[in-house]
Amino acid sequence: MKNKTLLIVAITFIFCSAFTLFMAINWQIKDKEYAIKFDTRGAKGTITGLKGSINFDEKNLNQSGFDVSIDVNTINTGSNLKNKHALAEGFFNGGKYPIIRFQSTKIEKTASAYQVVGNLTIKETTKNISIPFAFENNGNEGNFKGNFTINRSDYNLNKWGVGEVVKIELVIPVKK
Repeated sequence: MKNKTLLIVAITFIFCSAFTLFMAINWQIKDKEYAIKFDTRGAKGTITGLKGSINFDEKNLNQSGFDVSIDVNTINTGSNLKNKHALAEGFFNGGKYPIIRFQSTKIEKTASAYQVVGNLTIKETTKNISIPFAFENNGNEGNFKGNFTINRSDYNLNKWGVGEVVKIELVIPVKK
């Protein structure tokens, strides 16, 4: 009986260990060390309030994924008036839609780095986008870096004197 119990425990351990080999690494976002910058004609600045899960393993992209959000109400253009306009009903409508969310559907290796494909939701609009990014792995810490653009009108963000195309730069330090 004792040998049977030991055998069951050993098989369970091996079975569970096999599945952990196929799971991506859960990275924690380093609070207040990341940078999300935007730049368009007439407005530039930063946005904070980044939260979510980053599961990424360079050797196991099929099990990797991003589900992150930012708090629109943390926008900082350097001008209180521009911040107020950005959060108004005609633009982000921060009172009704305080969160911008990105959920990945696929991560691919490219010639020089990676590309994540997923759904970006701003207000009530969700669009499928691709974000090229690099990952610097430093053991128990790392950095995700990426640059991409979105079209403001794709997300029903009224003009208010800003450019149509918004450049976004991400630098996200993480730790295990």
